[in-house]
Amino acid sequence: MRPSHISYAFLGSFLVTIFFLQWWQLPAYPWQLFLVLGLFGIFGLFHAKTRIMSVTAVGMAMALLSVAHTTHVTTPQTPDYYAGEQSVAIKGMIVDDPDRRPDKTTYTVDVELLKTGLRTIPVHGRVLVSVRMTNSEREYGDVIVVEGVLELPGDIEGFRYDNYLSRYGIYSLMRNPMIEDTGENHGNRVLRSLFRLRHALEAQINRLLPEPHASLLAGLLIGSRGAMPQSLVQEFKATGLTHIVAISGFNITMLITVMGTLLFWLPLKWRFWPSVLLIAAFTLLTGASASAVRAAVMGILGLLALQLNRLQTTRLTVLWSAFFMLAWNPKQLWWDAGFQLSFLALIGVLEISPVLKPYMKRIPEICGLQESLTLTLSAQLLASAWICFLFGQLSLIAPISNLLAPPAVPYAMLFGTVSILLGWIWMPLGQVTAIVAWLPLQWITGVAYTLSEIPYAVIQIQGISTFWIVLYFALLALWVTRHTATPSSSRSTDPISPPRPAVVAGNGTHAR
Repeated sequence: MRPSHISYAFLGSFLVTIFFLQWWQLPAYPWQLFLVLGLFGIFGLFHAKTRIMSVTAVGMAMALLSVAHTTHVTTPQTPDYYAGEQSVAIKGMIVDDPDRRPDKTTYTVDVELLKTGLRTIPVHGRVLVSVRMTNSEREYGDVIVVEGVLELPGDIEGFRYDNYLSRYGIYSLMRNPMIEDTGENHGNRVLRSLFRLRHALEAQINRLLPEPHASLLAGLLIGSRGAMPQSLVQEFKATGLTHIVAISGFNITMLITVMGTLLFWLPLKWRFWPSVLLIAAFTLLTGASASAVRAAVMGILGLLALQLNRLQTTRLTVLWSAFFMLAWNPKQLWWDAGFQLSFLALIGVLEISPVLKPYMKRIPEICGLQESLTLTLSAQLLASAWICFLFGQLSLIAPISNLLAPPAVPYAMLFGTVSILLGWIWMPLGQVTAIVAWLPLQWITGVAYTLSEIPYAVIQIQGISTFWIVLYFALLALWVTRHTATPSSSRSTDPISPPRPAVVAGNGTHAR
């Protein structure tokens, strides 16, 4: 059996098992199940034709262990056990950069002590604390005492907020409590310094640019969109451009594009390590959140695949990146819309774009128009259907907006970064450069505003059943399979080009 077949068998069994285990989550699975898998694995080793059974058994066992590791159990030692009771006091550390919005500030607190009545109980677990204050100076690492009523997260207009928060290990929340500072700070010094640098960058951007351009640039450079006007957020949703300001594969693609532009005079293989270092720096600057790490892993593995220039390697790269991320946190596959849409868009680019190319021959190749439209439609054929299923809406204008807006993003990021650096040296010089950065930012916002005003740019499609979604994907897979089986298909020999900015659509649909 070829090594690639071994990889496909292992990864396929792992991913399929993870998918079905969302309906059977246990902190510990029966030992008899592992015994059966072990026997299948041993039996498969005795013959070359049955070795795939051994690999499949290992993949299923890995999936069981991953789900068991992340399954939450409510006990008297977890904060959610005391939800709904009278007021309690909790003491813990802020373990993430506070999420500051115009109307509230949200803290993720890792609790170590809980006091209820006269009892003080050691506990472990995270609580999401939201307060109306927006000018608080509390930061990552601060140890605080919070007093209020713990609540269990529930549905918000059909959105399973409890599932969403569980991806971060959060199973209870507290709204508008009393907060007391202890004066202690137990956070990691490096991470605390990175968060402070991030805040300094946000402040510098606000000094250089007006709104909404300032918050848009902050979203592009460091994934921060807390201050973005709600009107612009809605325009991005209507035009399918939300992925531009989400911490996603799109940001990583843009970083690679900017680095490739700056190092155009170097061979492709020599640009690899500078790109990897830039991706690592971006990931740390954004706080190394799950979405940032996911995007970084995909970006680095994608660079490796491009170095090898093989479609087979690229496919396995996508599957291996999914394996590592789901082995760490299987809940991303079940309840993370950004994760789902990222991979659907990437799969669309890899598998559908070669099939669409013959149909796009009449599109002019001026400024890469033909390739951009091909990649955009390929990604949207998969991602848009899933967006309809998840959120009940379809952006009909998204292919056009993703063709017009993303090409301006690298220039906005490049000149925005230069203006920030020059502004720290001499503010008037930074302000002059910021005018240049304002132009691509204005183009992006202008595209979003203009296209969102078109009648029927987005339509509401409520209540799509699972049957129709499965049927759609099945027919799409059949169409692609029939076309790739013909001699005219060049998939087996054509190298995969680096994805253009338009391909990663639909990421980061929800934000905390």
